[in-house]
Amino acid sequence: MSHLDNLVHRCQQGELAAFSDLFQMQETAVYRLALTILQNEQDAEDAVQDVFLRIFEQIKGYQGQSSFKTWLTAITVNSCRDKLRRRKVRRALSLDWLRGHASQHNVPAEADQRQQSQQLWHLINTTLDDKHRLPLILHYHERLSCAEVADMLGIRISTVYSRLNTARQRLREQLQTEAEPSLKRS
Repeated sequence: MSHLDNLVHRCQQGELAAFSDLFQMQETAVYRLALTILQNEQDAEDAVQDVFLRIFEQIKGYQGQSSFKTWLTAITVNSCRDKLRRRKVRRALSLDWLRGHASQHNVPAEADQRQQSQQLWHLINTTLDDKHRLPLILHYHERLSCAEVADMLGIRISTVYSRLNTARQRLREQLQTEAEPSLKRS
């Protein structure tokens, strides 16, 4: 039994110290996913509280059909979707936390890579609606399989493939549109 599985089992037995340990172990991952989806630090912090409140209330019902990480991610995504429905406001996403600080070894290359990543995520956030953004975030950022994404979003796996394909196509078209003016000037 892994440390995480042991913590979950102890939480299911009602051990508050185990729940505190589980929170400390998973808080950063939940926050990062919430921030990626919600694009707002305060909303992400609120989502973390909501998620762990739901886990505290529902952990006895967790039966382990999926991994705990998958279950936790599903609760996080659903909490964030609820917030998005209520808010309906989009903001640009900063991914500084994703890359961390540039290492001292290759600062220019990492800074360039971070800038490209920020530009891509800005494009994702300005070009795609939530039904296309969420599968993209879950599949590429959270590295979930398409089947896991389908389960979390409550849609068919074929719909996940379709939405990922549509998202990639829209991004490709947008990148080509943005590149054309610079090509004409050359």
